[in-house]
Amino acid sequence: MHDHGYTPGMTGLGTHPSMTAAAVDSGWAALKAELDLWQGAGRTASFWWRDDDAAAATPALDRLLALAEDTPIATAVIPGEVESALADRLARAPNATVLQHGWRHANHAPAGERKSELGAHRPLSQRLDELRLGRERLRALFGPHALGVLVPPWNRIGPDLVPRLPEIGITGLSIAGPRREATPVAGLRVVNVHVDLVDWHGSRGFVGEATALALVLRHLRSRFLSAVDADEPTGILTHHLIQDTTTERFLRRLVATVRRHRAASFVPIPQLFAAL
Repeated sequence: MHDHGYTPGMTGLGTHPSMTAAAVDSGWAALKAELDLWQGAGRTASFWWRDDDAAAATPALDRLLALAEDTPIATAVIPGEVESALADRLARAPNATVLQHGWRHANHAPAGERKSELGAHRPLSQRLDELRLGRERLRALFGPHALGVLVPPWNRIGPDLVPRLPEIGITGLSIAGPRREATPVAGLRVVNVHVDLVDWHGSRGFVGEATALALVLRHLRSRFLSAVDADEPTGILTHHLIQDTTTERFLRRLVATVRRHRAASFVPIPQLFAAL
């Protein structure tokens, strides 16, 4: 099992203190009430699901795909580490779409700085060459299931790299936190994640239902009030290699809640990153 060097604070998504069972129950009730508000306003609360660090066909990935069933899921694959067996496995998962998770998920930041593979610590040309090679490798293995969407390791990318991505066939970008712009440069669409289910600050297991629900509700409420981009779907982030059974239980309930509510839906991944 690999966690690719994640340490506390690397996702950029805040968490809340753990709460009682009663607070958890009220959290689910609050989610339903929030979705009811969206329905009353004639709006749909859109969601999407991104899972990071795929490189091999593993039992953990099998469990994730079985849990998702036909819910659309974006699988962020590390091209420099990917094994051909993963292509065979994902070919049997029509709900899964491949995104590009950097190159090798390697840290190039100097000691003492936050980890980053794609930060401005190395020449721009070197980073572009690696990403171009990664894009070609994923297309060769996964064909049209591999979108030209970059998920930077540790959700970090040098600002000098962003405007150059379209020239190497990368037309989408996904990091953490509410996006500032849907299209920061011509030919590049941004769709981020907002709810990280891993407790990086503590157990490295599940953050807990109360915390996860609070994060979901915070982004939905901010969207509803237009405090953030209302059109950006609420993004759920998982890491199947370190996912525990409590995370899986939460995901099952969340997916079921979204699927049965008339004002909520999971967006197909290709649709998310379609041209504006």
